Amino acid sequence: MAKSYLLWPEAKTAILKNITFIWKYERPDDEFASGEAAGVENLVLAKWMPQNDLLAHSSLSLFITHGGMGSVQELTLRGVPAILVPIFADQPRNAAMIEYNGMGKDKNYIADDVKLSALVKELLENERYGTNARRTAEMLAYKPFSSRELLLKHVDFAARFGPSRALRPQSIDMNWIEYYNVDAILVAIIVVSLILIGISSSVVLVISRFVGQRKQKYE
Repeated sequence: MAKSYLLWPEAKTAILKNITFIWKYERPDDEFASGEAAGVENLVLAKWMPQNDLLAHSSLSLFITHGGMGSVQELTLRGVPAILVPIFADQPRNAAMIEYNGMGKDKNYIADDVKLSALVKELLENERYGTNARRTAEMLAYKPFSSRELLLKHVDFAARFGPSRALRPQSIDMNWIEYYNVDAILVAIIVVSLILIGISSSVVLVISRFVGQRKQKYE
């Protein structure tokens, strides 16, 4: 998980200027928390907080996150627009997904207070983001079948029809060589090896001829 206390100093100070917020900060006793952040009235630092409960609160207008799957699922279910600052792994994809669905913005210039303030203002004042976020949450809440209904339908199907040949994967009948494509991988390795051997032999031949010609010239 990405830790917010590891942000560079410029990013931390830029975030503080024009935003009233609750910040999950893992080191409430470090230099930033006890120094510059201590005098900010509109700031609450907490080592841990019930994120899902906060997202469900009616007063929450915007969520800034690195875009982990857990956070993305929670903000989507709660219908909260977000600014995502992806760092690694699946986070860039998650951020792009949120932006594609019009529920937030995928940005990484949090150290620039002017751009960050403009972005926060855009998401708070443009109702499109909140509308899209709430609509997505409503769609998830009113999905055609609940998980319980899906389970019951599949159990009923299995009890009525038994094992189905149409649903039986062909991989069951494969041996381990076919299943793991060992034959294809071996062929690829052999071909690549032959190519590398050919290239190496050609390079050695050219170098040996060049060295031989220079040797004859000096003799």
